Amino acid sequence: MARREWSEEEEETLLENLTSLVDAGLWQNDNEWFIPASFVVLGTEMQASFPEGGITKFHIEAKMKYWKATCFGLQDLLQISGFGWNENENRLVVENEVWNEIVKVNRRFRNMKDMQFLMFNRWSHCFVRFRG
Repeated sequence: MARREWSEEEEETLLENLTSLVDAGLWQNDNEWFIPASFVVLGTEMQASFPEGGITKFHIEAKMKYWKATCFGLQDLLQISGFGWNENENRLVVENEVWNEIVKVNRRFRNMKDMQFLMFNRWSHCFVRFRG
């Protein structure tokens, strides 16, 4: 299945619905992921909000996995000496020398340096439960 391009409005709606599930305690699963019924609820909500969008359970789960991985990656980076967070711009703060050393060790971070992460605090709220 091809990668789906999400609109900002779709992402915002999904995150609002996900946050509601988390706040209601309807997420818990022993395997550190959301229960299957969560995806049914999210799919129903997304279908109601975007009836022509063609958003499936597969798309929702893929987006949530991406958000979770990005959230945990940012949290990992923020634990490293030399990294900070700019609350006003929602982006990492780090000197080039420190960044270059980190990327040498772990290439998964290579695209994160200059990106804005407007949803980071909300991702952290939703995915903190899965951080062992």
